[in-house]
Amino acid sequence: MKYKNGEVIDEFSCFVNPQKHIPERVTEVTNITDDMVKDAETIEKVFPKILDFIKDSVLVAHNAGFDIGFLKQNAKVLGYEFDYTYIDTLSLAKDLFPDYKKYKLGKIAENLGIKVEVAHRALDDVDTTVKVFRVMLDMLKKRGAKKVDDIDEVSSTEESKKDAYKKLKTYHAIILAKNYIGLRNLYKLVSLSHLHYFYRKPRILKSLYKKYQEGLILRKCL
Repeated sequence: MKYKNGEVIDEFSCFVNPQKHIPERVTEVTNITDDMVKDAETIEKVFPKILDFIKDSVLVAHNAGFDIGFLKQNAKVLGYEFDYTYIDTLSLAKDLFPDYKKYKLGKIAENLGIKVEVAHRALDDVDTTVKVFRVMLDMLKKRGAKKVDDIDEVSSTEESKKDAYKKLKTYHAIILAKNYIGLRNLYKLVSLSHLHYFYRKPRILKSLYKKYQEGLILRKCL
């Protein structure tokens, strides 16, 4: 859907023939069957239409990295440029609604009093995203955002910024001390990870490691 000045001004929707069998699990979730897409155009024909529709737009999606990844991959394979600014309503929701326990699109919509008729079908999910994003835009405007570049600055409250580390992906690390200074810094990191950065398990921020990395060896990060 194309959204401008608070209104949906255009929409684009079509099936794509994947030229292979649709897994049963996907059919179960989306109700899309092989028979429904057998006469549809392939991605080679559809992708130029997508690019034409989104031309000069900022893209918005829930868990946008997932969708953008597919678009970038197809653009690469088909020989198109794909360099678009995009906004992820999932990460934005975590900033604007820090008290929510779940951030699935349907759950966010439910919390905002938005009725969801159908889920896991493209245009229906887009319609829900538009309605959720409309609420988000109103909140961002009230906080002083006037352009896309302002969003990161105003989306988080000071309180939520303090807890931002809780939303980051974690990795297991093996850190060794090679001398007395390293041992002292390792003790400091262990203490900080338990006292100040504990969320379900102790965490060491990369910035914190860099600050106290003297005398330490980072052997493995998984």
